[in-house]
Amino acid sequence: MKISQKLISGILGMATISVIVGAISAHQQLKIAKYLAQQEAEEVAGLLGYFVSHELEYHELRSRKEMLAQLQEHVQSLHKQRQRDLEIVDRNKIILADVVTEDIGTRLDRDRNNEVGKTIQDGIPRTYVESSPEYPNGIQLIAVAFKTNKGETIGAVILEYTPLYKAALATAEKNIIVTLFISLGCSVFALAAGYLLSKSISKPIKQLQLAVVNLAEGKLDTRVSIRSQDEIGELATSFNKMADDLQYSRNELVNANEQLRDEITERQEAEAELQQALKELQKTQIQLIQSEKMSSLGQLVAGVAHEINNPVNFIYGNLEYTDDYTQQMLLLIKLYQKHYPYPEPEIQNANQLNDIEYLIEDLPKMLTSMKMGAKRIREIVLSLRIFSRLDKAEFKTADLHEGIDSTLLILQHRLKAQNNRPQIQVVKEYGEMPKIQCFAGQMNQVFMNLLTNAIDALEEAFQKELCPNPLIRISSEQVNENAVIRITDNGSGIPKEIQSRLFDPFFTTKAVGKGTGMGLSISYQIITEKHGGSLECISSPGQGAEFVIAIPIRAGKLAQSSIA
Repeated sequence: MKISQKLISGILGMATISVIVGAISAHQQLKIAKYLAQQEAEEVAGLLGYFVSHELEYHELRSRKEMLAQLQEHVQSLHKQRQRDLEIVDRNKIILADVVTEDIGTRLDRDRNNEVGKTIQDGIPRTYVESSPEYPNGIQLIAVAFKTNKGETIGAVILEYTPLYKAALATAEKNIIVTLFISLGCSVFALAAGYLLSKSISKPIKQLQLAVVNLAEGKLDTRVSIRSQDEIGELATSFNKMADDLQYSRNELVNANEQLRDEITERQEAEAELQQALKELQKTQIQLIQSEKMSSLGQLVAGVAHEINNPVNFIYGNLEYTDDYTQQMLLLIKLYQKHYPYPEPEIQNANQLNDIEYLIEDLPKMLTSMKMGAKRIREIVLSLRIFSRLDKAEFKTADLHEGIDSTLLILQHRLKAQNNRPQIQVVKEYGEMPKIQCFAGQMNQVFMNLLTNAIDALEEAFQKELCPNPLIRISSEQVNENAVIRITDNGSGIPKEIQSRLFDPFFTTKAVGKGTGMGLSISYQIITEKHGGSLECISSPGQGAEFVIAIPIRAGKLAQSSIA
């Protein structure tokens, strides 16, 4: 609650107390008026009682009829003087005297609640309302005990209460009016004084409050202009001094903050440049290492393939002639056996010693096996050359299925059964997919990295007895304008918390010495940056892992920029 409200509430409370005191005083005056009316009624009853006692004491010889007649004269006299209804009853509520003479001698039956009877019994005056044909709205009466001067109750005196009350009220009315006017005046004066006092106090306090709010909102140039010599004036002076000090401190702090902000900005810019330089350096380092690695590997593979290719081609080419020559020689031997069935003993001994029949039967089989082996060597050499792609290093159309098959041929030794695990089964589900424009050698590198990781994951899962039948599934399909290749294994899977870091440089989950953390990172760069595609990992613990490659079938803008 505000101070002005508190002051007004206090003054209003004082005014209310004044009004309450006035009301209590007026109520007391009314009670006094009632008391005076009751006293007058008791006085009348006492006078009549005194009359009756006097008549009984000094006029004992007078008859009851004469005494009642005399009492009736007193009632009539009082009625004429004060214009009030008056009647007297005995203890049995028989009317002894009344303004209405016809009622004398009858029983009082208009007292429904027996108020008169109760007053006769206990002597306590009572007021009640009597309804009659003469007074359809009712008339208020007061019953007072009718006693002798010796205190003996012989009946009751019933008077009209309203005139008595009005007469007493007229006496107290002036005091009531004066009391009410004084209370009302005190209340108005208290309210006016309280309003002026609260206004004189609350106005400067409101100025101070508004200044404090403005100061809290940052308006440090706020000042108050209160020139009074009281405590509020001293408070205003202290506030202005505090505002001056606060504004000075704020200016100093703002200058320091600006200087610090400039230094922080410069440092952040330097750190950002360092971070960017570090990223570029790491990226360049990875590319250099991988380029050197793949260049060396490609040169080695290409050199070996070239060196093997020449003698293999020589052997494979001469095997055809050797087979022809051998068939001719065998035909000549058969002709000799046909036309000279009985050769010389020396020839027969040589025939038996060398088992010419077996040689004739086995030599063609041997030449066929040699041709198959030479053909197999030629296929391996061709796969090595396809994988190295030194003869097709530029961006051109290539068959991805051919690259996958050559990669699988190179990794055949790792797919075979080992001492500590069974053979890894490879299921190829190739769909209809045209040749695409890509860097064939780099795509083979991606296939090599993904298949090598799948083999490592299957070996680890088999050692943990989580994968009794290791399997790699390779599927391909065309989705819209993209070639999509999926390489899936049934190993132990990859936890979700590390899936987001799989393609980060140097991040690896393998033991020390078994991985560099660059394979997936380089594969991601080849797919996304070189070919404008996407590489995604889908895996759940215990459900294996699936790597999805999607690249445009035709060269996009990103791939064209890579070519440039």
